[in-house]
Amino acid sequence: MAGSPSGEGRGSKARRSCRLADCCRAVLLLFALLLSACSAPDLPASSPASDRFTVLLASGDARRAGSARTAAQAAYRQAAALHPLDPVPYLRLAELYLDWNRPQEGLTAAAAAERLGAPGRQVARLRTALYAQRRDWERVLLHGETALALQPTDAPTRHLVAQAHVALGHAGAAEQQYRALLATDPDDTEAAEPLGLLVALYDPEAAAAALQQVDTPFSQDLLAVLGDDASETAYRLARLGQTCLAHSRPALAALALQQALAVSPRYAEARALLGAALERLGRTEEAGAHLQAAVLLDPDSALTRLLLGLHHLGAEDAVAARPHLESAYDLDPANPALSVYLARLYAALGDYTAAELWIAEAVRLAPENTAVWDSVARYYLEQGAAGRESTGAAPTLLDAAETLALLAPEEAATEDRLGWAYFLAGQFGPSEEHIGRAIQLDPSVAVAHYHLAQVRAYTGRTLRARLSFMRALDLCTDPVLRTAIEESLAALR
Repeated sequence: MAGSPSGEGRGSKARRSCRLADCCRAVLLLFALLLSACSAPDLPASSPASDRFTVLLASGDARRAGSARTAAQAAYRQAAALHPLDPVPYLRLAELYLDWNRPQEGLTAAAAAERLGAPGRQVARLRTALYAQRRDWERVLLHGETALALQPTDAPTRHLVAQAHVALGHAGAAEQQYRALLATDPDDTEAAEPLGLLVALYDPEAAAAALQQVDTPFSQDLLAVLGDDASETAYRLARLGQTCLAHSRPALAALALQQALAVSPRYAEARALLGAALERLGRTEEAGAHLQAAVLLDPDSALTRLLLGLHHLGAEDAVAARPHLESAYDLDPANPALSVYLARLYAALGDYTAAELWIAEAVRLAPENTAVWDSVARYYLEQGAAGRESTGAAPTLLDAAETLALLAPEEAATEDRLGWAYFLAGQFGPSEEHIGRAIQLDPSVAVAHYHLAQVRAYTGRTLRARLSFMRALDLCTDPVLRTAIEESLAALR
């Protein structure tokens, strides 16, 4: 009977069972949602395919905007699987890989989009940018000119075409592109700076007038060179090239230095600087030829000796580097940078005691120079010498990192380096504190997240380490660091 005690017991038990099942389902659903937040977009399970496709694309876009690139990649790939004949997910993937500095994967995605009928303008624009990441300048011109023919107002693509012309030595064509950019946007400083340098190659007065309208450190340094009316043409051009090198513009530097040598072919230091510019552009063989010629022209120049010595040291030929770096020091013994280079030389030769003495000399010469202390810290990290038994003649990596933090406080890079120095010294608490501080100062620094992951992995916090590795991977645009992160993740069990 419905009103009997036994019936009530059975009903209550059934209701409790239902509530328990509902509770379990709710817990399982919550757990699934938490997992999906880390790895895949949130989707209503019963939504129609067209809605799911739209949600996947929107989710990918949102995650890409937040630099959650692994999750964005997963969303776009799911969208592509849902609508395999739609080019849009592949266009989104190509844009994501462009942001991520993964040009080969981006080119593959762009090719897939093209096969599926993506607009030629979009594919050409993406290919231009992806080939620029690979420094394949001939292909940048090929696809960039196609993109500009379809959309002449595409300023980012025109910038890349101009950059390609500079890299290939086409000064006139580059100037034409930069003038077109400024005709559309007179406030485009990224066009005005290189245009000023290109004009300065043949008309210093016109270049100075134009650069006076551009208030940037690079333009001001170029103006300082152009303001020296007494300087000879070759010297002025060489100084312009040296200024471009100081501002990490090696392709522009090469144009100025080639012009200096056209005026004065036996100008040894201009030839040495040209070698340095070509080295930075990856044209190592040409660089070596110019550097050798520069030393033959002027063996008593500290600059020509230094640059040739660094060329050999970069090629891991310490024996060939030694006479040139030692000669450079003899010619300019008060330069602390030369002491650091000699430390690297003797470390490469296996004489770590001598290397320590040169490190000590560098900091003696410039005890409050941030660049010198930065070079000392880099020396230890590059040599893997943080834990090497020291004679006590030189500061340690930890000393260098602590000094840098005092000289350049509130900088993410110095906090991260100090934290990593503490980690290598076995002091894990201060290590995590300073690396965490670096991430607070700049959450976008991939290497800081990687270092935090290493600390957490070493101290046994595997799950938290994995999360930090994943964040580092999302942010990383350096192929070398990306490989290290991926190897660390694969080793994490």
